[in-house]
Amino acid sequence: MSEQLQLRRGAASQIAAFIGAQAEAVVDTTNNRLVLQDGATAGGFPAAKLSEVVTNTRTAVGDSSYSALATDRTIAFTALTGARTVSLPAAAAFPTGVRLLVVDETGACSQANAIALVRAGSDTINGQASFAINCPYGFLGLESNGANAWTITDSLNTAATAPHGATMQFAVIETLVSGLSGASVAAPVGLPANCIVFAVGAFVVTAITGATSYSVGDSGSSYGSSLSIAAGSSNFGLIGPKGVYSGGLAVTLTAAGGAFTGGAVRLSYHVAFMNPSAS
Repeated sequence: MSEQLQLRRGAASQIAAFIGAQAEAVVDTTNNRLVLQDGATAGGFPAAKLSEVVTNTRTAVGDSSYSALATDRTIAFTALTGARTVSLPAAAAFPTGVRLLVVDETGACSQANAIALVRAGSDTINGQASFAINCPYGFLGLESNGANAWTITDSLNTAATAPHGATMQFAVIETLVSGLSGASVAAPVGLPANCIVFAVGAFVVTAITGATSYSVGDSGSSYGSSLSIAAGSSNFGLIGPKGVYSGGLAVTLTAAGGAFTGGAVRLSYHVAFMNPSAS
């Protein structure tokens, strides 16, 4: 005959007043969970059920503002055409030791299309009432002190942050220019507004056909000419630091020795953002 193990059990109200022997486990029949006893603490230590454990979840947000929940872990903007706000939960309601990440997945984030993180009540974010993500593919990681404050743990390569929210950030933005055709082709993503450009690199993903070489440039600067059309070839595109102002700049690939009939080039924009104070 098989043996059966049966533990002591009781309703949640009974367990709350019960002090069991050290290392004893009892069953909470109200919540269907085990409760570990230590011989001294009334109510013991309830074991969490899987449904109560918050894992690393991703909340997709369309082109709108969003009120963050204490159960959110990653808030990802999948569309962005204007300035949006993420209202943070109370710091006291968010678990300590857990990161909350807000990220722009669209590449459309800018000073005009910023994502502002706003505190609840009198909480602070690095000592401030709000903090903004304002560059393409930007992100901000936060942790709560469990009481009344959020601390920024990581952001888009922030080199320095001032007490009133001014930052200096560095970024590398990649864009693929495929299906090359004709005399010239504009990249689907141009240089972002309000940044300083250090370089525009180029890598030939698929061999270029129709032209014997190509160049990369915007309306005022060249980032390389007479470049190789062979797959795997690359160019650093280094220039002296150049300011890009409101509106950004289109970047164009121009064929030489004939028109493009095919190929693909991946461009990389190496830039810095100098964001002013927020208060």
